[in-house]
Amino acid sequence: MRRVVLYMMTSVDGFIAGPDGDLDWMISPDEDRQAEALEQLDAIDTALIGRGVYEEMVRYWPTATDEYANRINAMPKLVFSRTPENLRWNNAHIVPVTDDADLADQVTRLKSRPGQDMVLFGGARLAQSFARLSLVDEYRLCTQPVALGTGRPLFSNRTPLTLTATRPFPSGATLTTYQPPSPS
Repeated sequence: MRRVVLYMMTSVDGFIAGPDGDLDWMISPDEDRQAEALEQLDAIDTALIGRGVYEEMVRYWPTATDEYANRINAMPKLVFSRTPENLRWNNAHIVPVTDDADLADQVTRLKSRPGQDMVLFGGARLAQSFARLSLVDEYRLCTQPVALGTGRPLFSNRTPLTLTATRPFPSGATLTTYQPPSPS
């Protein structure tokens, strides 16, 4: 069965976006983190994205040409949205959702299909919905060396996680990997 791996940047105080959704606090990746990102793509064959993040990503990625961009551009991208729209990024497809039950049903179907793991890049609301609905099988949180003081948290309630790996980078960022509790 395929898994959903949530990959998000966080601040040291646990926010995934600033108070107005700003992301300018994220530092550029160093060589080690770029190599790690490529390694992670070896086990991923599908990107899951919210409509807002799609709009941000489509401004840059389709014309980027480095190795990471080439792999992201080639893989299927499933855009979760409540409204139908035309997508202009290679291999991007709308996954229509109307509510949490529909989202859970869509993701359960995706997990049952053959293939490698799927990476959830967000946005904040979609990541929060996946977490709340226990749809995430692994959390990979890249903590940036900055405290925001306020912003959008990933979790909206207490969520026990089990640490499975930690990897520091020269930039001061740290990748931590967690397993959520098994569904009851």
